[in-house]
Amino acid sequence: MGQTGLRTRRWRLMLAALAAIAALGAAGCGGGDEEAAPPPAAPAEPAEPPAEPPAETAAPPAETGEPPAETGVAPPEAQPSVTDYAAYVGGSGAADASLTPIKIGYINQEGGPIEIGKTADDGVAIGAKFINEQAGGIGGHPVEIVNCFIAQNEEEGQQCGQQFANDPEIVAVVTGAVAIGSESLHAALAGSKPVVVGVSVNAFDTTAENTAILFGDSQYILAPYATFARDTLGVKSASLIYPEGAGLDNAAAGQTTAFEAAGIPIESVSYPANTTDLTIPLTAAKAQDADLVMPVINPGDCVKFQQAILDLGIDETKVLASPICLTPQTIEGLGDFPKWIYAIASKLTFDVTDPGVPEYQAILESQGPEAAKFIGDPWTNVGFGEILTLAKWINALGPDNITTDGIVEQMLAFTGPLALGSPEIQCGQYPDAPGVCNDLTQFYQYFGADATPAPMQKAGDWVPPPEGWVAPF
Repeated sequence: MGQTGLRTRRWRLMLAALAAIAALGAAGCGGGDEEAAPPPAAPAEPAEPPAEPPAETAAPPAETGEPPAETGVAPPEAQPSVTDYAAYVGGSGAADASLTPIKIGYINQEGGPIEIGKTADDGVAIGAKFINEQAGGIGGHPVEIVNCFIAQNEEEGQQCGQQFANDPEIVAVVTGAVAIGSESLHAALAGSKPVVVGVSVNAFDTTAENTAILFGDSQYILAPYATFARDTLGVKSASLIYPEGAGLDNAAAGQTTAFEAAGIPIESVSYPANTTDLTIPLTAAKAQDADLVMPVINPGDCVKFQQAILDLGIDETKVLASPICLTPQTIEGLGDFPKWIYAIASKLTFDVTDPGVPEYQAILESQGPEAAKFIGDPWTNVGFGEILTLAKWINALGPDNITTDGIVEQMLAFTGPLALGSPEIQCGQYPDAPGVCNDLTQFYQYFGADATPAPMQKAGDWVPPPEGWVAPF
């Protein structure tokens, strides 16, 4: 088999593996002092993880031009990237199992009607296992994850917060995607424990005490879409739709105001969350005439959105979306991912041309097929990056000198590069949203599973929000 055929087969296997994840049952909710559960059992025939293609066949970056000088973002060749994850944490080898574990609380929203980023659980579990087996633990001490899950009520966030606040052995808290319960979680913690968020999907994290949103709040990482649209795509008009009351109002407002700041006229239309036919809001948003069409949606609407734009005769390649639709649910509904442009505020862990990706893939492969099948999952790599970065900060203090103030000092001093994330980080850069540590986003175009030299190819490098933009919330 030729190299092109081999790469195509590997991509098809990865897509099949993603689809297989959909068949796995959701984990039970509730809190407890147990270690993070290992990833679910692998399918009977696990996907073969992707191998790095030969240099001469690797996908070249798209000719997108450098970001404007005023953004301050280094050109791609000058941007740093984490490639040695054990060195990033600060150790090597196995932790000493006889030493007292360093406990870290972990909270996510799952077990109820809305699950935004359940596979962040796997990223945190895989990351903790890597720290304990290959990165020396924290000063030799193993990391222990203490789980607490929110199913659907704000009060559950308070219960998890109280559990973490009242346990003196828990030194910090890491979160998945928490849309409901975040406000009560922070209220119960009252700044007593540092909180590390991957991607924030609510407004409370941005102003919460002693909180770092490493990969960015939804408003701040959707706003760069406008910079990319103006400077790389050259669009003159845009269309956006989003469901009402589905936790996406702030994100849609941030994206809309960013396009206005960039001088691009935009039609933004909301629709009832139970709408089955999205051609109606798309028509109201003048999507058929716009240069760029953008969905701000949850995974359940991805198939409906793609079907609607095809029904309206809209070219799918002019859709710009978050990676929220790169899911098994989309594969099941459409047979492949839509050929959209995808924006991502972390590494795209399918992209082996990114210097930080091959080592990450090797780590997941080293933990067996149960971990390797999560290569490419965006929430898994966010959870992995969160736990490694927190361990890095604690390691800098030493196991005998861990305090909330000490971790926060490390947090505020951290400037990147972030493991599997942005090349530049600065927590506290926004006075009105001190928890936001990242506002850069990068872009890929998906060409289909059979495309060469790769199905997903770089369309634009890391860019910030347009100059003059101010988050509405």
